[in-house]
Amino acid sequence: MVSRYLAADWGSTNLRLWLVEDGIAVKKAASPFGITRMQNQSFPAVLQDLLQQMQIAQSDISRIYIAGMAGSNVGWQQANYLHCPVSLNALSTSLTLVDPGWPAQAGIIPGVCVPGPDGADVMRGEETQLLGALQDTPSALFILPGTHSKWARVHDQVIDSFTTVMTGELFDVLRHHSLLCRGLPAAAPDPESFDNGVLAGLAASDTMAELFSVRARHILGHLPAVRVEDYLSGLLIGSEVRDMRQRFDVSADTAVTLVGSGPLLPRYDRALHLAGIAFTTQDADMAILNGIRKIHDSLDT
Repeated sequence: MVSRYLAADWGSTNLRLWLVEDGIAVKKAASPFGITRMQNQSFPAVLQDLLQQMQIAQSDISRIYIAGMAGSNVGWQQANYLHCPVSLNALSTSLTLVDPGWPAQAGIIPGVCVPGPDGADVMRGEETQLLGALQDTPSALFILPGTHSKWARVHDQVIDSFTTVMTGELFDVLRHHSLLCRGLPAAAPDPESFDNGVLAGLAASDTMAELFSVRARHILGHLPAVRVEDYLSGLLIGSEVRDMRQRFDVSADTAVTLVGSGPLLPRYDRALHLAGIAFTTQDADMAILNGIRKIHDSLDT
């Protein structure tokens, strides 16, 4: 008998859905209706639209596993946070069931938190990626780039600690809503400027002061307008790597894995190389699928 289920990564800005048969993703669909873009639509209706795109009948699916912001306090239904340090194996025993009107058994995967108040932090979705990434790469430190990047220390399937860095959101705010980049033309990719920004970020002792130097460099003719965006991106990512390397005491002996996809992956790849940090790489989509498969298998045995 074929084991069939749906795996969903429902984030803030989009939703990705896979049909998984016997552990292999055989169909995929995506929707722009992340939880911040629902536009008064119901969560079951958005899922139903994707099932129609994938030509899948609801009656053919008995389970759907949902990772990400659908379990937040502004999502489909709030799922709990497991307190760090926490075993990733606990994810499968802490699913939150949603919407009895939905034909399939829909379970939202819990998030993980550092309860605070000092150092309070939360993640949703990345915990599932970590569970999946560990199946292939049992590293000590995982880096998950994103709008809010995560750096997580893991030992024996336990998340010992993690830190969120708002690098992606800060770049977006500075690029589109600050004086640093006002009036700039559309930028062309400029790897050299990105590298220079990374090196400046790695060397800086005060990122806030270094940020204004971006504008000064441009005004004084040291940084052409079309190069500002890549330099700023490099500066922010380099600053993140500098701070997190110190926070997590990264040494030559630290096993590091970069889990990512899309345009951010090569940027972090390059920044880590420039920082002299050795690492392996895993695809983010594969990691979340492997994590959900691990949860499904633990419940199906």
